[in-house]
Amino acid sequence: MKKIVALVLIFDLLALLYGSSTLSIGIDEAKIYFTHTNLLYYLTHASTFVFGQNDLALRLPLLILHVLSCILLYLLALKITKTPKDALFSLILFVLLPGSVASALLVNQASLVILMSLLILCAYEYEKKYSFYVLLCLAFFVDPSVMILYLALFFFGFYKKDALLWSVTLILFGLCLSFYGFDTGGKPKTYFLDTLGIFAACFSPLVFVYFFYVIYRIALSDKKPLLWFVMATTFVFCCLVSIRQKLYLEDFLPFCVISTPLLIRTLMQSYRVRLPNLRVKYDIFIQCSLIFLLLCYAAIVFNTFLYAFISNPKKHFAYNYHGVKELALKLNEMGIKGVKTNENLALRLKFYGIDSSKTYRLIKLDSAKNSNIKVQIASLQEYYRLERIRQK
Repeated sequence: MKKIVALVLIFDLLALLYGSSTLSIGIDEAKIYFTHTNLLYYLTHASTFVFGQNDLALRLPLLILHVLSCILLYLLALKITKTPKDALFSLILFVLLPGSVASALLVNQASLVILMSLLILCAYEYEKKYSFYVLLCLAFFVDPSVMILYLALFFFGFYKKDALLWSVTLILFGLCLSFYGFDTGGKPKTYFLDTLGIFAACFSPLVFVYFFYVIYRIALSDKKPLLWFVMATTFVFCCLVSIRQKLYLEDFLPFCVISTPLLIRTLMQSYRVRLPNLRVKYDIFIQCSLIFLLLCYAAIVFNTFLYAFISNPKKHFAYNYHGVKELALKLNEMGIKGVKTNENLALRLKFYGIDSSKTYRLIKLDSAKNSNIKVQIASLQEYYRLERIRQK
């Protein structure tokens, strides 16, 4: 079984390495790299210092965190599921989830939150009490979104009648609110359907429906594991708050994608208690879900090929992560090391060594007319006009 797990991880890592090589730095990633001072800032800068300032080095820490998260999830699944085979299925499902793939490819806090959450859950399930409470305290410094994890553990502490657990998590939750705060401003407006749509995109529609079913089914049972409190609290919290305001769901989805061991355990329990001739519906559901997940995984990793089937490139889901690397290469070939352009594009070009300058102006165009620079990636074509700024 360990060899199969290793093969899954190697395949996933190779696929993600290819996927990361096709992406340019996005504006949110550029802001993290140049303006933020969190843990992710130091990880990405350490990587680019060692391996050079390029896309692979930028995303290498995220890939390493993803692999470590996969290992931890498998260890967690060994405790939650019935057999090592089910634990393997949990790992495969986690690897294929669109939310997991996105967290591994894009520079954001999700990978750190997933890793820290899995460390805490593994410490609890393997009865490492001291490590569990140390990790709970360390999680405070990782990201403000850990407050939802503290809230879930607070409810679990009450459920287990563990005074130490609920008191510690209540204190940590209060510290998070006072130190980081929680935005409740803006005009009240419902984003409930948007929230459900993002959850469905993160899990894929069929898996999301089953995710909701598992929350409901375990809610009616007598025994509720810690992982259920994490996934249920996160989902209910997001749904309730989104009735009034828009949430940054990338802060909360990491606590849901780690629920795959519980999804697999519930599925396999229902599957095994039925006779073979009564498993047809389950077989259809599993096969359809797997096919859809594999298609989503391939679409994300090999996303540049989708431009051949899209009439409007701006509708591509990864459009904002393409083209800038190739544009910087064109400018370097022309011997231009600095341009004046809009703020977002300038920050992204800065990562590739193109600084701000008052000598040349770079303007993005909608067509080839008046263009003197064409950037092509797969079947995507971007046009720019480079002009010298007249000095007064």
